[in-house]
Amino acid sequence: MGLKARQICTTAALAAVVSFWCTPVFAEVCDKIYPEWDGQKFSVLNEVAAFLTNWVGLAALFCLVTGSAVLRLRALLWVGSLLGGLLLLVAITSWGDAEHQVWQSAINEGCAHPQFELIQLLSALVLTATGVFLGLRRRKRAQAIRATRA
Repeated sequence: MGLKARQICTTAALAAVVSFWCTPVFAEVCDKIYPEWDGQKFSVLNEVAAFLTNWVGLAALFCLVTGSAVLRLRALLWVGSLLGGLLLLVAITSWGDAEHQVWQSAINEGCAHPQFELIQLLSALVLTATGVFLGLRRRKRAQAIRATRA
């Protein structure tokens, strides 16, 4: 990996980490956390979708889907796994936020699931594990193809 590519990756990783630590204002918490919230209580599926549809989650999902569809783009599986690992890191470091007043009022208003920390942790873990599994599976498949050609 060249110096320019390394700088781009480092800058993207730092921007992703910094963008997660924005806290909403106390007034109208749900409008600040989820602007398109329709007033209904959050289910587990809504919480997973809200966690994975930030730009890091969407990039990870894109890398995993593209990398699993195209054999030559196997490296994208590992990039998706790393982005999933970044989401996992964010979920781990934000553990304990449920006691914060902002999140308590979001839970009371219904725009955050009471178990949102566990849901976010498990969804990031599943995303990362899926990327690793697909990456290892593609690696074995590529080795098998090379062995048959040799």
